[in-house]
Amino acid sequence: MPLKKFFRPLTLLSYADMATLTSAFLGFLAITYIIDGIDGSEASFIVAMIILPISAIIDGMDGALARRFGTKHDFGKYLDSISDSICFGMAPSILVYSLYYDIDRGPALDFINEDLEFAFRYNLENLVAITAAIMIALLSILRLARFTRGIQGENLYFSGLPAPALAMFIVVISIKYSIVNDYDSVLIPFVIGLVSLLTVTTISYAKARARFRNPILFGILVLILTIVLRYFENSMWETLWYAAFGLYMAYFALIPVMIWAGYFEE
Repeated sequence: MPLKKFFRPLTLLSYADMATLTSAFLGFLAITYIIDGIDGSEASFIVAMIILPISAIIDGMDGALARRFGTKHDFGKYLDSISDSICFGMAPSILVYSLYYDIDRGPALDFINEDLEFAFRYNLENLVAITAAIMIALLSILRLARFTRGIQGENLYFSGLPAPALAMFIVVISIKYSIVNDYDSVLIPFVIGLVSLLTVTTISYAKARARFRNPILFGILVLILTIVLRYFENSMWETLWYAAFGLYMAYFALIPVMIWAGYFEE
């Protein structure tokens, strides 16, 4: 049997699929850095935060590549959702757990002590952290399944906060307010958990197409530069962080209001 026939699934891969698989690879790579960071390597967490926005940029290329070069199959959107589940579901979920859950505080929730006796106890900070992490993973997967099953790809706007946008929110918040900068507050994972609920709403969010493509790309590049400066401990990173946060808030809050008000209707 010829190798081409034996490995036929690989011969179906298009340029768009290669972009999707590259994004998935980067998502998995980010997870490995997050795991390395658990041992106390602050730099590993920061590298993971650099990788995720890069993954988002590459993920946004697959649609354009599919339209430009076409495809040999009809499972591209399923491949894209599986990839996004890794990059923007599991990776940010593990990141939030690793940054905000502290095993030294004790278990988030426990009913049995070491003597196998009933003894209810909990730790609020860890309970909030693990709840936020679970919400990110489950709601992102639900959001991606809804996107894949529906026709959102053909719509002008996303319905609900896209999983990559949630991941970028987690990155922009965590690079400043987490153990990376010796910041510890239950408020941050609590807010992240609340924001994750927006993925399962019907609020309209801009797609990285047409008039929104360059502003969204610019915002992600500013975020990447912010994290790179933080990695090299350049004092400019914190000033630039406010720009990155402001640009994200424009996408997160301002643009949906403008869409709802019909500002972009022609």
